[in-house]
Amino acid sequence: LCLLCAAVPALAADEPAPPRDMTVLTVGGMIGKTNRGPLDAKRDSLLALQKIDFKDAFAFDRATLLSLPQGTVTAQPREFDKPATFCGPLLREVFGYLEAAQVKTTFVAVNGYTGWLTPDDIDSSDWILALEVNGVPLGIGQQGPLWLINTRAADFKPTDTHEAHWVWAVFYMHVGDD
Repeated sequence: LCLLCAAVPALAADEPAPPRDMTVLTVGGMIGKTNRGPLDAKRDSLLALQKIDFKDAFAFDRATLLSLPQGTVTAQPREFDKPATFCGPLLREVFGYLEAAQVKTTFVAVNGYTGWLTPDDIDSSDWILALEVNGVPLGIGQQGPLWLINTRAADFKPTDTHEAHWVWAVFYMHVGDD
């Protein structure tokens, strides 16, 4: 009995703690690491409004995202008059941290807009979940809390499919097909 009691706290210590601060990103789907339970339609009203559902997920606060290896992207999205420098965790590091499956992933913005990436898309570029631009945090209403963005060649002309890859106001990611 003493051995069992000693083992229970050790097992609980391996589980990630829920965020200490405001959640800026929730990730559901095919992930190996979770820190929260199922969707609660009342508490998670914005997720429920977007018809998002999950049994378990990982809720990131800003500090946890900042603790992951960071990347920098210099780009000029059409929302900007000149090139800007974006900083945030590398997407592949977020996936590694979550022990996520290498499958198609959907990114959902606060307004319901969605974009997606395949594993090949993710492996072929340094995608980041930008938390800030030019040293200033991205806020709600300013393309935040997160902007999925990568560096593109100067002569790259996005098609409608590729334009959807630069999703701003990201607050939810779903790993795998719905």
